[in-house]
Amino acid sequence: MEDVGGQGFSVVGNAPLLDRLRRDVREGRLNHAYILDGAPGSGRHTLARWLCGAIACRNRPGQRTAADENQLGMFDSLPPVQPPADAPLPCGRCEDCRRILEGISPDVRVIGREGKATLGVDSVRFLRQDVLNPPNRLDTKIYIIEDAETMTVQAQNALLLTLEEPPAYVLFLLLCNGTDALLETVRSRAPVLRLAPLPDDDVRDALAAHGRRLSEEETAALLLQANGSIGRALALSDPRTLAPILRNRERCEALLACLADRRADEIMTAIYGWDTKRDVVCDILADLHLAVRDLVLLKRTEDIRTVFFTDRDAAADLADRFTSRALIRLYDAVWKARGALESNGNVRLTLTRMAQEISHA
Repeated sequence: MEDVGGQGFSVVGNAPLLDRLRRDVREGRLNHAYILDGAPGSGRHTLARWLCGAIACRNRPGQRTAADENQLGMFDSLPPVQPPADAPLPCGRCEDCRRILEGISPDVRVIGREGKATLGVDSVRFLRQDVLNPPNRLDTKIYIIEDAETMTVQAQNALLLTLEEPPAYVLFLLLCNGTDALLETVRSRAPVLRLAPLPDDDVRDALAAHGRRLSEEETAALLLQANGSIGRALALSDPRTLAPILRNRERCEALLACLADRRADEIMTAIYGWDTKRDVVCDILADLHLAVRDLVLLKRTEDIRTVFFTDRDAAADLADRFTSRALIRLYDAVWKARGALESNGNVRLTLTRMAQEISHA
């Protein structure tokens, strides 16, 4: 489902969350802070931009910006805007909407790690000083804190001092991938808005809208990898990224076919044909692990969402060619190999040991 915001502010999915925020904006009941929780590519930045636009839009009900007030004479009056109830919010046409879209609004600040592993206390100290300055054009001054889960404890405690008693004109948007690393005291000061993975049809439509021309097989594989994230799907659809993904899937499927047919000599040949670069082998083993996971579960029930196989019926037929014991042994062997490589084990030796183990699974 696509939001009815004006040009440049479209948000796909998460309709209940959008409806709540839209209602709060129209009724002037926004909290002073929100935590936007979602995986990379889930739309956290898109939603944050939409909310900034909805707050800034000159055509929302009752809106009168500081810039408008400054243009009034002593005896002038400016009635609040009363657009139609079904008018898009934000409109995407007014000056402040355009400033938000172009990233040049003086009242929106983005705080990030700037290439560092964590978001440190110095960035938060800058924020705490900056909040003392009222907004320039808008009624609200908005701070978008990216990768909020990477804030150090010291930084979070510093932010907490402002979250507890913020100026009335300030709104904080904390963007994060999981909230576990956030202090409970921080989470208690801001409602958590979780962005749910999108349905495959929405992701498929987004790919088409961005001109991605993919075969059905490529699209199906990409949708599994994207896991409901339009941003991730668009990144993976780059031919330079998609090609190795498809190649690794073919390697996994070929190996599983050899194992199902118990062709021991071809098992060794298939594995030794892999690229010996550590990162490539790790990716193949990760896919193989997901594939075996699907097969193990399909031995018990067909009512599952597969995470590797795009054709569940074909996967169920493949699962029937293995015993449950063989699949468990295969799963364990792949797990052990992944652990060895993560511990910097020799790639060729690790693959040889795994090949020997799974040949007798």
